Order: sequence, then C-alpha cells, then structure tokens
Amino acid sequence: MLEARSPLGTAAHFDLPGITLREAAGFTLTQLAGEEKALKKACGKLPAFGKADVQEAATSFRIAPSQVWVVGAAPGKLAGLHVTPLSSGRTRIALEGARARALLAACAAVDFALESFAPGQVAMTGFHHTPVLIHCTGEDTFHIYAMRSFAHSVWGWLVDAAQGL
Repeated sequence: MLEARSPLGTAAHFDLPGITLREAAGFTLTQLAGEEKALKKACGKLPAFGKADVQEAATSFRIAPSQVWVVGAAPGKLAGLHVTPLSSGRTRIALEGARARALLAACAAVDFALESFAPGQVAMTGFHHTPVLIHCTGEDTFHIYAMRSFAHSVWGWLVDAAQGL
C-alpha cells in the first residue's frame, strides 16, 4: 500500500525566537457541499463565516455558502451532499509563538490583532497569490491549510517573512 508522504519533506520544522513553524500532519479534511438544508442536517448547525465550529471529534469551517470543511471525523448523515476527501490534497502548517501574528500580518492583508482575529476565527486568504485558510487555534497559535502542490511555496514564503521580521 502507498504511504502518504509529506510534501514538505525535511523542511517540516523552523524556529526563530517567538516563531515556530512545523508541519501538522496526520489530519483528516473532508469537504461537504450541497444545499443548506442538507448541510445543516449533516453538521447539526452550520458554522458562521469566519468562525470555527468545534464539536466532539471535528472542527468545521464554512468556506462558501454551500461548502463546509470538516477537520476530523466527518458526520455520518451525508445524504444529498457531495463529499470530497481533501486530506491528501492539503498541507497543514502549525504556527505558534509571540511573533506569530506579526508574521501572518507580513504575509496576508488580514487584521491579525488578537481583538480582530481571536481563537476560533478563520480567514480564507492568500500568501503571494496562493490560497490558504488560516484558523486561529489559540492566542498565539494557528493552523494554515494550503494546497499540497503549493506547500513548498507557502512554507518558503513564511520562512522568508519570518527571517525578515
């Protein structure tokens, strides 16, 4: 059987004072798409745009009017939905440290101040024309989801920006 390999290879950890980047592998990501009624039936309630909905074994993000990403166990009631596994198509990078928000602010045109981007919030944005989803998981901790094919580009962008702070 084929084993999943990191798209980042050996470049899966980076440290500077106040900034730690690492690959946060080993996650399950599923996209649910369909009419709002079917999405509500599957998810129980739909997350608000810009907010993560954390339930028992899963975290959900509303990424479009008719699309939800689920990190963790996908719900069991999926009738009427288009279900797309995205785990192998995305890379998740964990960013943490006292300078994490400054690093993000150097990379994307989003207000990453704690008052504006608190734990539990989500932003779909881009780093240098590359789409990313950023989830604030704690006061100074974040998960950055990027397409696997752009993993090296996003990683390099973050490392370059960190070294320039």
